[in-house]
Amino acid sequence: MNRPPMTMRIRIKNNKTKINLWLPLFLIFPFMAIFLLVLAPLALLTAIILLPFGYARSVLCAPAILGIFHAMQGLEVDVAQNDKESVLITVK
Repeated sequence: MNRPPMTMRIRIKNNKTKINLWLPLFLIFPFMAIFLLVLAPLALLTAIILLPFGYARSVLCAPAILGIFHAMQGLEVDVAQNDKESVLITVK
């Protein structure tokens, strides 16, 4: 099983400003767990109501979303217009 990403780094640089921000994602996990536990009965009820219409599978997609979140580890997005303007997002 993959471990979830622990930090996200955002760096924005242009002529006027330079922002370097580190976000600890592991601090968000307890809040996400509480949020998922509170919404789980509502999602299950919605899936039961939508079962005859064939949309129950799309409501119960939480494992797929968690799988995508775990797969984000190592993601790096670097966008540079020229040498003076750039945006970098790194998930580790």
